Amino acid sequence: MMRRLDAEPAFALGSHGLSEEQVLNPAAFIPHDTVYAALASIAEATRPDICALAGQQTDLLKILPRGALLGQSVTLGDFFTRFTQIVSKESNAVSFRLLIEEEHAHFTTSRNFKPEVSPGHSDAFLVGIWISLLHRVLDFRWDPAQVVLRLCDPTLLPAQFHGLRGIKCNNRGFSIRFPADWLSLPISPETLSRDDQDQAGAMHVDVPLDFKEGFESLVLSRLSDPALTVSEVARMCSLTTKVLNKRLSSYGTSASRVISRLRMERASELLAGTDHSIREIAQLVGLSETSALPRVFTRSFGMPPKTWRKMQAAEAQPIAAEADRSGEVVAAP
Repeated sequence: MMRRLDAEPAFALGSHGLSEEQVLNPAAFIPHDTVYAALASIAEATRPDICALAGQQTDLLKILPRGALLGQSVTLGDFFTRFTQIVSKESNAVSFRLLIEEEHAHFTTSRNFKPEVSPGHSDAFLVGIWISLLHRVLDFRWDPAQVVLRLCDPTLLPAQFHGLRGIKCNNRGFSIRFPADWLSLPISPETLSRDDQDQAGAMHVDVPLDFKEGFESLVLSRLSDPALTVSEVARMCSLTTKVLNKRLSSYGTSASRVISRLRMERASELLAGTDHSIREIAQLVGLSETSALPRVFTRSFGMPPKTWRKMQAAEAQPIAAEADRSGEVVAAP
């Protein structure tokens, strides 16, 4: 991460008597306070949120203890349970716990010692790992309003941290509260690891994916399927139809309206850009009855699909003629 920001690790590490080889050696012991001080120097030499950014882009199967065992987890709850059990055997300095309290799950960490140096950057790194994992598992269902994050220095998180703002607490650990039903969501090794090519790319901050945008992406992936009903797409979202429509109501729409709009937008593209018949286009946008396309299309665009096609063809002719004269396409005003 430092090298991506054109910073040399040796300078920040050397001021604390550390070398790059030493910190990369799993068998080396480095006192906690030395680690905390070194991370602070790294942030000072680069940017305050570098540790949180590093956590966001970390391959969990490579960095966490017993990564191969963790990779066998089938649900988010299974993963957290395995992790807390493994850490309890690996470390007596820091404790990780998963607590279920009615409808909430609490993932917490606590230090069994009093740090002399602020562990803020270390906590920011770990929080970057766990919040990003939750965000990837939830995908477009991610709702930052349902998450409560506490850590000793929230200012060390990126400005756009998956839509979250941390709450300041003491320096003995951090906690993440989220809905308990998230623990039943499936997880895979691909979710836990990060692609090496992405690791080598430019640094970026994951901005929380808009729910409506994510829902539309899901609908588009099954748009040609006539079985794509509101109840089916709600099932794909792991939501009830009532909850799905309630989430979409904040955007002034509903699941049925989104499905219909996307089907008609796709139909308009096919009408203007292909010579497919009305029947073929109806099938391509998931309408089992050909007669439904003219009716729904007219309601959406104010004209039948055949009229739309003719109008689009007429508008394209002046552009084509201009291209013939100049040798290049000139955009219409």
